Amino acid sequence: MKAATMKAATMKAATAMASLSTAMATAAATTIDSTHRILESNTPDSTTTCPTSLLDESTVDACLTWQKSESSKYNCTADSYLSSLTPGKYAGLTANYLSFNTEQAFPHFPERAEMLTRCTGGTIIFSEASDIAVDPITDIGSADAVGAEIYDAYVMIYSFTREASSLGLLETLNERIRENTVNLQYEDMFPKVRNMGEYRKDGKTNIDLLMADGDFFTPVIRIDLLERDGLPMPHTWDDLVEIARFYNGT
Repeated sequence: MKAATMKAATMKAATAMASLSTAMATAAATTIDSTHRILESNTPDSTTTCPTSLLDESTVDACLTWQKSESSKYNCTADSYLSSLTPGKYAGLTANYLSFNTEQAFPHFPERAEMLTRCTGGTIIFSEASDIAVDPITDIGSADAVGAEIYDAYVMIYSFTREASSLGLLETLNERIRENTVNLQYEDMFPKVRNMGEYRKDGKTNIDLLMADGDFFTPVIRIDLLERDGLPMPHTWDDLVEIARFYNGT
């Protein structure tokens, strides 16, 4: 979802198959209820293969029919990352994302969110911050104030996150990154940018942010002017001040 994504938009797969009774409308009510309990206790999410060894034939047929209809609702073929996800895994779940200047700075974020919805059924709702420095902190909280905690994830400036990291107000993403390192290609990120999202605490490096971009400021020197005017290459800020005085009188 680093600007910086903060608390990961955590959408956990529901284990209960809430629509099972609809799919098994022809079965007896007691059979539906007992099957529902069996599936809840034996499957990690609602799209796992029906446990044929635990159910009678008619119930298995109903379960498979329901499962096929559910799977056909979702499309995870857009790219290799989406194809690694379970279709319908986040059905019915919503994450609130506080973005900033999305249309201009991050137009691909809503596009990716739509693709995620078509694949998993989960929905990401985008809101726009009016102040990228203040609004996320107001929601996260600080040492002086409890946050509103309306949002699950943010676009914000990494240098404004240190207090939140020190207070443990951000979800540490180390384990999530470790589980998805192939798809994220986290190690391929420019090291300096990657380090911006890290915070050292209690002898451990916590990854609290996924960096969306990194800005670097590099001075550009007109060597041709220096050579023309016989000036040395500047190596310190004082050298630059002297050059500025030479050319601008300031």
